[in-house]
Amino acid sequence: MAAAASRAFIYGRPVRPSEFLDRKGDLRTVFNRLRHCESTAVVGEPHIGKSSLLLKVADEETRQAYLGDEAQRAITCLMDLHPIGTGFTPEAFWQEALEPLRAVADTVPLTQELSGAALADYGRRPLERLFNALGRAGWSLFLLLDEFEHLLVHPNFQHPAFFALLRSLATRTGGLAIVTTSRMSVVEMNECGRGLLEAGSPFFNNMIEMRLRPFDEVAVGRLLDLAGEEFSQDDRRFVRRVAGRHPFLLQAMAAALAETKGNDRQARSAERFFERITFHFDDLWRTLDDRTRTTAVILSLMELGGQALGQSFAYGEIEKVDAFGPELRKLADRGLAERVGEGWKFDWQHGLLWRGEQWTTGAQAFTWWVRDVIIAEARRVAGYEEWLNNKRYRFVLTQQQWDGLVEAVRNAPGWAARGVGALAQSLFAQLLKKK
Repeated sequence: MAAAASRAFIYGRPVRPSEFLDRKGDLRTVFNRLRHCESTAVVGEPHIGKSSLLLKVADEETRQAYLGDEAQRAITCLMDLHPIGTGFTPEAFWQEALEPLRAVADTVPLTQELSGAALADYGRRPLERLFNALGRAGWSLFLLLDEFEHLLVHPNFQHPAFFALLRSLATRTGGLAIVTTSRMSVVEMNECGRGLLEAGSPFFNNMIEMRLRPFDEVAVGRLLDLAGEEFSQDDRRFVRRVAGRHPFLLQAMAAALAETKGNDRQARSAERFFERITFHFDDLWRTLDDRTRTTAVILSLMELGGQALGQSFAYGEIEKVDAFGPELRKLADRGLAERVGEGWKFDWQHGLLWRGEQWTTGAQAFTWWVRDVIIAEARRVAGYEEWLNNKRYRFVLTQQQWDGLVEAVRNAPGWAARGVGALAQSLFAQLLKKK
């Protein structure tokens, strides 16, 4: 039973369409736009499910479910841009992108236009003729580009003509719609492309941005249901508190717990989980801006300090900082913060109290990462060290406030310096008391 439960949780690869869970609203948005040949930029933090969503969009049964009969006249090309090498060129891009059209060239028909585009090395006019012909015939190519930012920084794609043509084909021909996934927002993508332009509209202003967020509580519950009777209600609450609502962390923690038996099961599974996913927070740190980084660390330090030092740990002056408002909501979008009383109602006594709202870390595992990096100094994270050396936290706190916060937790009597297993054991004991 345990083996079956652990196999139900997937966190080392994108989930396949048959394994896909939730995101119905996001899928509706993407397919509604594809139906009208409009383009979408799917944006999200590391491991939030961007590639999984794209695989689901590419799935034939899914397209049929959302588009009905219109799916029969849609041709899909899914391109993973992560592994492209330095020799990848615009010509190679178009050769791969148009490959699915060659399979239906006699049906549409497009043989002449495809041959003309290839002979002309996929220049502007032949591609315009191809996609205009496709649109006039009532067909569309859905071009799904995973890890799109790799094109933006690739040395062979630093000429504005490629991205300008991509935009023009998607907006003017009626035969092309694009869905990209990236960690970069549309604003950041446009900024990245701005250096290639001397004039004209931004490359990506034809796209709407759709940000993938953590699961809601219904999806969390459905995911944990995959364990069946293997998880007790206490187990479920423990997984939820450790991992928050982040799909990757939930899957990894649930798998670790399902694999672990015997005494101190929660502590040992948390240690196993943390060893497997620590890289995720290292990676996530690099995607956060300085203010958001500072707020995330403050939130974690205040929670560690409150749990270690009890009611005597209070920083009213810090809690009044105006900048916390928008930053807390940014963290909530990333699954790193949540308001106490929402979700599964973890009513912690300690956390950040901002204008009557009590906030806590969304995933307790992040506080463990903060303990490792900042308090125990057991991990070296280049991005963190640069941020600390440049005193970027001073965008939010004064030097005195920062030093006081860190030292209070660092000098706590042994509690915050303990390992992940001990912190997890303490967490589970608190959850049992809160029932």
